[in-house]
Amino acid sequence: MRLFHLIAFFTLFFSMSLPIKAADSFDLQVYPPVTYLSVKPGAGVNHQIILKNNGLYTMEITPVLVGFHTDEQTGQVVLEQKSDFAYLNLEGNPDNWQKSFVLKPGEEKPLNFVIALPSDASYAEHRLSILFQAQQLSFASAAQQGSVISAIVASNVVVLVAADEINRGELIIEHLSLPKFADSFVGFSFSALVRNIGSNATPVSGYFKVSHWPETTPVVYELYPDMVLANDKRLVRAMTEAELKELVALEESKAVLEAAGEDFALKKNEFIRQKLKTQFFFKRPIMIGAYDVELKVGDNLLQKRVVVLPFSVLFIALLLPPLYWLTRWLSKTIKKK
Repeated sequence: MRLFHLIAFFTLFFSMSLPIKAADSFDLQVYPPVTYLSVKPGAGVNHQIILKNNGLYTMEITPVLVGFHTDEQTGQVVLEQKSDFAYLNLEGNPDNWQKSFVLKPGEEKPLNFVIALPSDASYAEHRLSILFQAQQLSFASAAQQGSVISAIVASNVVVLVAADEINRGELIIEHLSLPKFADSFVGFSFSALVRNIGSNATPVSGYFKVSHWPETTPVVYELYPDMVLANDKRLVRAMTEAELKELVALEESKAVLEAAGEDFALKKNEFIRQKLKTQFFFKRPIMIGAYDVELKVGDNLLQKRVVVLPFSVLFIALLLPPLYWLTRWLSKTIKKK
């Protein structure tokens, strides 16, 4: 079992799903930021979303449903103008979309969304974003009335219409980016793009392994279990095994950190943001020879080789004779003049 399996969470790909703060006085939070639901044709399911106004002002909230797609690189959400999915509604009533309600400071409001599918619903994965458009209603002073604060928070929902809950996601390696040659004094970088050719979202699993003879211990990067939507692509992210051990240790210290009053979620997210990368750079004090980079994603295995030589030294060595000759020629020319 790999170290990532010890971590009881997925870092999901929706950057817009985090709480948005337009100012310290405006703090609207949504939970959960992202949800995956599997619903059978002819069946229904309830999905609860909680909105909380931690700001100082009363807010007018307007719910809107739109679709989304990703940038097929980092998992960044790109919102669409609308959604044709007609089976998700607030309290089961389609008229509640774009119907505003008020949320006072400190107030928490549970919202019940209902998905009810017809029996002939086609098997597919639907990407939905429930937007909450918020606008400030109250003001601390009359001078503030000219500057209304507004913002949008989102809770993203991926709905899989299927007869069962079998994972039919299938990842393949779309591209492993690695140079054929690299300089000994510079090192080399690499990255990988994966594609989900399956019918539902599935997490990335696998590793990068960099090996070099005569070294006996390869350098291993564990792939992070980011979700890849059906018929979608994204660059894989990874950490070294040492960094993963730090993350596991951080997870194990959750209770201690929270007892000390620290924001564990913020601390963990910051660690992940700093350590996880999509572009990996490999450099050692002394590098020469062939380096093999192996990528494993699910059952797929791909290996490429980069040849590392001191090209900069060779270039300088080749450049020295003509530079010496040019210097001698200039010197003689100046003396003659």
